[in-house]
Amino acid sequence: MTTLLSVFISIHLSGIFAQSTIVPAPAQTTPIIIEHAIIHTAVQGAAVIQDGFVILENGMIVSVGTGAPVGSKGEAPPTNAQRINATGMHLTPGFISSATTLGLIETQQVRATDDRTEFGPFHPEVAAWLSVNPDSNLIPVARLGGVLLALVFPQGGNVSGEASLIRLNGWTTDDLAVVPDAGTVIQWPSTETAPRWFTIKNAQEQEKQRRITLRAFDDFFDAARAYSKARAADPTLSVDLRFERLRDVLDGSRPLFIEAASAGQIESAILWSTRRGMKPIIVGGKGAPAVVDLLLAHKVPVIVQGVLSLPRFAHDDYDSAYTLPARLATKGIDVAIATGDEPSNDRNLIHHAAMAASFGMPREDALAAITRVPAQLCGVGDRYGVIVVGHSATLLLHDGDPLEIKSSVRSAWLDGRSIELKSHQTELKEKYDQKYAPKAGRSATSDSMPAKSPAP
Repeated sequence: MTTLLSVFISIHLSGIFAQSTIVPAPAQTTPIIIEHAIIHTAVQGAAVIQDGFVILENGMIVSVGTGAPVGSKGEAPPTNAQRINATGMHLTPGFISSATTLGLIETQQVRATDDRTEFGPFHPEVAAWLSVNPDSNLIPVARLGGVLLALVFPQGGNVSGEASLIRLNGWTTDDLAVVPDAGTVIQWPSTETAPRWFTIKNAQEQEKQRRITLRAFDDFFDAARAYSKARAADPTLSVDLRFERLRDVLDGSRPLFIEAASAGQIESAILWSTRRGMKPIIVGGKGAPAVVDLLLAHKVPVIVQGVLSLPRFAHDDYDSAYTLPARLATKGIDVAIATGDEPSNDRNLIHHAAMAASFGMPREDALAAITRVPAQLCGVGDRYGVIVVGHSATLLLHDGDPLEIKSSVRSAWLDGRSIELKSHQTELKEKYDQKYAPKAGRSATSDSMPAKSPAP
């Protein structure tokens, strides 16, 4: 029995720790011309280009226009280019999944595959990109849904660590890293008293814990600012990695991603962070419509998590989550959309954007919420997120309107690299399609059934 159990455990774990077999795409060596496409540039205020073309060279977009393809200066296109006739197809920038744990976790039930959190309340020195698994089976699954970049968040504690923008292609973490230090992630404490059925603490105990947590934030960031001033005055002082990572956040050079849901949380988080000269970005944002004026006054963007979700409270409208991006965007707030789900569901990012579009968000704004806006929030708006000359050739070609559920991604390029749209699941489908495919002269089920034994 012991032997059988050990065999079972070995087989089970081998499946859990299986790595993706898909080889990262090589660098672009041949120019590519995509022509006759419907192009969604994601540029703010720009119209959709009908019958458009894009020329890609050396991983960059070198020309965009309508009609017959020409170079950026009107010259003839390269004669050695691969030409793709995209008639009836839609071209968009590659999608960016925001506030995700993609690559940090494979299987929730197996602790060895979960690198989302560290012990302790304050870990600004933790950098998400260093823990990302480049061979995660969930990465090719996300790419099938059009996700080519991901803003990966560490989790846990009060200060979780540094968010990292990664590309979903590469052999190593260095290959994946686009912006290793995209900003610091913090978990803001609740400002509302939870009902007794939800917690063992009464209202007084909850308030006491809230004050303790807020005081801990104050003390930690006060110490970080004192360290930053001391280091600026004397660079020879010994380095404290925890505080060193916060120096650019304290002066507003890098954003502070604040996970906050309720209106009270958002309000207190904004007032606290802006008073200290930091640049907050709200993540979650369910209660953001109630503090729109404050968001606008301080120019605070919001990463909306989970458009495809149920109402937060029983008294909320049934469509409160569906309409949330539109309610914020129409007020002039920069909105990015995230799934707010397990990373295995990052493939559904486009469906969250589509639902936002179905409930009032302009369609091109919904696409921008998963392309241009998250790129800007990560500080790479000059490289990714839009289809313009001089930007990375990170593109998706869809067989229909990208916001329609029937549409699929047919081709993808990441920095000009042609991405293989396969996953472990598609490989299994191909395998069993062949196994159970009808053969000449045989029924579809004949090969799957064992031959009958002769009668005794």
